[in-house]
Amino acid sequence: MSTPDPLDTANRRQAEASDPAASVFVSASAGSGKTKLLIDRLLQLMLPRRAVMPGTGEVQVLDGTPPGRIVCLTYTKAAAAEMAIRLQDRLGVWVTAEPARLDHELRALAVEPGPETRRAARELFVRVLDLPGGMRIGTIHAFCQSLLRRFPIEAAISPHFALMEDTDARLALSSAVEGELARADGARLAALSAQAGLDKFSTLLGLLQNRAQDLRPVLALSRDDRAAAYRAALGAPDVAVAHLHEARVTPSEEERLRDVLRRASEDGSPALKKTMQGLLDWLAQPLARRLETVATWESGFLTRENTPRKNGGLNRKLVESYPEAPALMEREAERLLSLRDQIAAQGLVTLALSLLDVVEPVLSRYAARKTGLGMVDYNDLIGRTLALLDDAGAAWVLYKLDGGIDHLLLDEVQDTSPEQWRIAGALTAEFFSGTGAREDGRGGLPRTVFAVGDYKQSIYSFQGADPAAFRDWRQRFQRRVQGASATWREPSLVVSFRSTAPVLDLVDQVFAQPEAARGLAEPGQTGLAERHIPARVGQGGRVELWPPVREEERDGDDDGP
Repeated sequence: MSTPDPLDTANRRQAEASDPAASVFVSASAGSGKTKLLIDRLLQLMLPRRAVMPGTGEVQVLDGTPPGRIVCLTYTKAAAAEMAIRLQDRLGVWVTAEPARLDHELRALAVEPGPETRRAARELFVRVLDLPGGMRIGTIHAFCQSLLRRFPIEAAISPHFALMEDTDARLALSSAVEGELARADGARLAALSAQAGLDKFSTLLGLLQNRAQDLRPVLALSRDDRAAAYRAALGAPDVAVAHLHEARVTPSEEERLRDVLRRASEDGSPALKKTMQGLLDWLAQPLARRLETVATWESGFLTRENTPRKNGGLNRKLVESYPEAPALMEREAERLLSLRDQIAAQGLVTLALSLLDVVEPVLSRYAARKTGLGMVDYNDLIGRTLALLDDAGAAWVLYKLDGGIDHLLLDEVQDTSPEQWRIAGALTAEFFSGTGAREDGRGGLPRTVFAVGDYKQSIYSFQGADPAAFRDWRQRFQRRVQGASATWREPSLVVSFRSTAPVLDLVDQVFAQPEAARGLAEPGQTGLAERHIPARVGQGGRVELWPPVREEERDGDDDGP
């Protein structure tokens, strides 16, 4: 059996993914032609198509989608600029291309060449150029910014707001941190400083700022309610941590344990006698001294790995003469482990509350500074847009947007946050329901959503990216599309035009191991779904494996990479 040609495989899957009549969620490995796929789909959406009319069987040429009714959102400005430039370059070539070359390119896009399609293809360059602001290809933040400027009253924002860039936002946030630390409660600062210095605190604050949408419900609670919520989430008891520490050194079965220890100190091996006598001496101490030396008591019941000692650490002779002893010793070990967990949970509750006590006024100062300057940051763009689209009183905004969008394309969706997914969901809410599930603005194609990304490449969790949302929204869109009896596809692009076989083979071998694949494979998968296929057949490559540099081997300071 012959090996399939990589280019044939790539072209077949690209064609399946770029079908303008289907809603598609594409899994695209690095170097598999993702940008080309996006450009191909944009072109196919805008070009006329021959279609067989239901019922009559008549073949008609249907108009393409007007360029202004397509929105393409990507993750970075650089990616958006590259996409726009490549689209313009492609359309520019078509303007003066020889008919034979143009026909070849149209056929590659599954568009039948003819006088009408050639004319439409040549005119696309000017049609796109004449659009106010050009094609709507940009970042999610740029889209939100334009939306808020279009509906400032509904969004309760000044129409003249300015965008605070990341550098200015960091400076403003640092200023707010310094101002709050100067007046913050000393005890709460001590709890935080024991865990993190100022640099780490600033980093943590930036992470919390990026997840402000998740933080708001917590900040809306009173401090008592916050504490109750954290205790419930962490399994922490509603008692003072001092009581838990006292419980560690006051065994509930102390007298029975004392009896076992006494027998073991008399009848055990020399090593066991020494250990048991040490525990008896510990029991003879007052409470304050027990608290200082609790590790001595715990070492008699727990291993260095913090697991209960086998048979309670007792020898066979003692177990045979006192059968109840192992269970008694193991119960004490489990009690100690449970108290450790409760104390750790209480510590996390205290730390979280102290953090919020400082974070809340810092974020308030930061927000006040933005308001005073008439500025919003990137998180505000997402949050305010989401609030605008979720507000039932602003339903007509959705109507206005819905009337102007027929096809939504999403790039790099592995880095999309849950809030950004909700915006995409709101923009397409009527695509597949009721009268909204109509054909696009010229009656040519069903309205579609297209998303492309790679679960394995999700690296922006610190900015809110969530692989779980990636899976959840793929399933949501699938239900919506199939519920409207529309076409849904989930092709994968695995042919790499970037790397050669030695590199791809090593990657596949490494991540064929379940342990290595755990962070890359979706739930339910034990490895990567498909092996990578090199398009550069027969070309060589080299992989160098370097040992990791251990922390103690670094000769730089703590701020080094």
